[in-house]
Amino acid sequence: MSGALDYVIDTIFQVVCALFLARFILQASRADFYNPISQGVVKATDPLLKPMRLILPGYKNFDTSAFVAAWLFKVIAIALIVAVDSQFLPSIAHLILRGLYDVLRLLVQIYWFAIIVVVIQSFVAPGTYHPIATLLQQVTEPILAPARKVIPPFGGLDLSPILVFMILGLISNYLLPVLFRSLLM
Repeated sequence: MSGALDYVIDTIFQVVCALFLARFILQASRADFYNPISQGVVKATDPLLKPMRLILPGYKNFDTSAFVAAWLFKVIAIALIVAVDSQFLPSIAHLILRGLYDVLRLLVQIYWFAIIVVVIQSFVAPGTYHPIATLLQQVTEPILAPARKVIPPFGGLDLSPILVFMILGLISNYLLPVLFRSLLM
């Protein structure tokens, strides 16, 4: 029974955390604020972020309160799951570091899937002006543009997502685990 409860807790908190990370990404990439999807994310996250901004102001185009909110939700989710599974909680430092690790991995996953959707959309329906397609283009462009400088288009085919996938994979599968494993020991 605790496995099902763990799944429900993890899913709910994962969605909420992804929503706050979406807000963070939208502001960091300077995506269109008036896009209907952006407006939905803003309306969903504003009730918690407005009071948090009094304590944690943004830095340049980074919404620190949105990132911290995602981080706090991850820490709460981990604490709840551990509390359901066992009778003891790990140290606060462990919860905070594990929450940061999970948030950073989720951030990498969000970019990974966004780039996959942009690549598929460029093959299936290039030049589409749907709000989601436009927003995903705006979100992924700050990451893909530097990769295009390294790997220019080859005969009309953009191979820069391959380089970005490799970098995201290295970050997610090697850099983050090694870094946090050393911090947690």
